[in-house]
Amino acid sequence: MALVKIVTDSSVFLPDPELLTALGIEVLPLTVRVGEQSYPERANVVDETFLRKMTQNSTSFSVDAPTAGQARRLFERLAQTTDQIVCIHVSGALNDVAEVVERASRSYAGRQRIVVVDTLTTSVGLGLIVEAAARAAADGAPLPEVVRIVRGMVPHMYALFFSDSLEYLEAWGRLGSAQTMLGTMLNLKPLSTMEDGDLLPIEKVRNYQRAVDKLYDFIVEFSRIEQMFLLQNGFETEAAQLLERLEVTYPGREFPVIGFGPSLAVHIGPKALGIVVYEGGR
Repeated sequence: MALVKIVTDSSVFLPDPELLTALGIEVLPLTVRVGEQSYPERANVVDETFLRKMTQNSTSFSVDAPTAGQARRLFERLAQTTDQIVCIHVSGALNDVAEVVERASRSYAGRQRIVVVDTLTTSVGLGLIVEAAARAAADGAPLPEVVRIVRGMVPHMYALFFSDSLEYLEAWGRLGSAQTMLGTMLNLKPLSTMEDGDLLPIEKVRNYQRAVDKLYDFIVEFSRIEQMFLLQNGFETEAAQLLERLEVTYPGREFPVIGFGPSLAVHIGPKALGIVVYEGGR
């Protein structure tokens, strides 16, 4: 029986980028749009040029899902080697790639068994789930077992982000214009958590140190942390401060610091600091 193939999208961030090739993970690229220009997003790549343009706020930005045609072409190619595919994608509240892929998969009913899962997360949260699924598939796990692993991990993934600006949350309808205007006047910065797959603002703080405190408080509430990553761009000092506090609380543990790509930046802004926690429980 052919091995299960794993498909994801370019919003994924794998702790080890070489795993994409080593585990045969297929990636559907999302399309980054900057004004009139567009180009494919690349997995595990921090697009410094894109983040810089966002900081300059000189044009409009978006990250669009692949077309159904792109998904169908991928399925046609994979049909040469397997009839079992698990598609593992970024939260549908952030990008509708899972919906597009689900629609495209219906054309293959009866020929290929294709399961599409919305992970309700993004970036390295998505990456941890994809890695676990791909390792299981490489070990010969049948499709139902791979899907069980994926769905078992989804409820145990958590994220909290601190953004330097309110405008990106307003742009996606998560804050009203009046809230954004008042918050900007008061120099307030938002903290947002992933809840049911969406980024929801839960609090605003006046300074960066208070944001570090809130991130730390969020982390230490977990009785069990299997894996945790810090995501940051433009907050090197604050990330270092948070790590110093974590070293005292969790001696001997390492919490990697990574960047983030356009798929997440369009929601939280180019300057942000966040954490993704997987509490285990698979």
